[in-house]
Amino acid sequence: MVLKVKNLSKSYGRHQVLNDVSLEIRQGEIVALVGPNGSGKSTFLNVIANILNGDSGKVEILGKSNKDITIYQKYSYMIDNTVLYGYLTGLDHLKFVCETHKLSKELIRKAVELVGIKGFINKKVKEYSLGMKQQLLFTMAILNEPEFLVLDEPFNGLDPTTIIKVREILLNLKDKGTTILLSSHNLAEVDQMTSHIVFIKDGKFIEEDISKYQEDIYYFTVNDSKKTKSYLLDFISNCEFNKDNFEDKITTLNEREIAVKTKEISLNKIIKLIGEVDEITNIRKEIVGAEKRYIALYGKV
Repeated sequence: MVLKVKNLSKSYGRHQVLNDVSLEIRQGEIVALVGPNGSGKSTFLNVIANILNGDSGKVEILGKSNKDITIYQKYSYMIDNTVLYGYLTGLDHLKFVCETHKLSKELIRKAVELVGIKGFINKKVKEYSLGMKQQLLFTMAILNEPEFLVLDEPFNGLDPTTIIKVREILLNLKDKGTTILLSSHNLAEVDQMTSHIVFIKDGKFIEEDISKYQEDIYYFTVNDSKKTKSYLLDFISNCEFNKDNFEDKITTLNEREIAVKTKEISLNKIIKLIGEVDEITNIRKEIVGAEKRYIALYGKV
């Protein structure tokens, strides 16, 4: 077991943030920690990292107590940018991590190239944007090639291109056996990376396999989205499906883009049908599920 948390509680005064929570994470899993601001996500991550003390409970990381400093040879925690020093360069921070963990300097070159921060690595951090700071923090977190990687809001402040890059890096790390626990408000990215979600509500954990709530949405670029939608609905009305059930699953977004969200008809069948009435110039896919479950648990904002 990579992470084993048993009966953990944490309070600030009379406010109990974590109430007797337990969690186990196995090797090679990506687990998302999700909840509104103030629900206790960062508190939980800080307690397992031994930055904060829990009021009660037990935490083990890679088979050792979380108070054993030797775990940090194989465990890494990406916290917020308050840990960065404005008067130092990004390279200074990476060298410090290498010296602390007694790592080869070659790992800096590999991590910098992987994340793509070479263009600003020699600038002082006080000149960094929020996104640049996040990229530096992420590079620092993966520098020691950890077996267990914990990330607190890793996508915060990143542009879409960098979000995609970070997601791909994390999925590649997972494929190589790295275990990842991340907290995030970016539910679209959570859906792209995992179906194993731990929601925090009223100090308790609600651990779920979100795959049963997930649906694939396909976005088609065509010449005439209204004509295409009408054709699809006409086809459905002549099948065993109830047309009314599909009215909200086939949506025209603009004159040329249509979104189709359904498990009842295969992608290949949808492509064939659209091809009978219009030309498809682009297809993109989105997975949704975490947001649906989030709204069910917490309500709409």
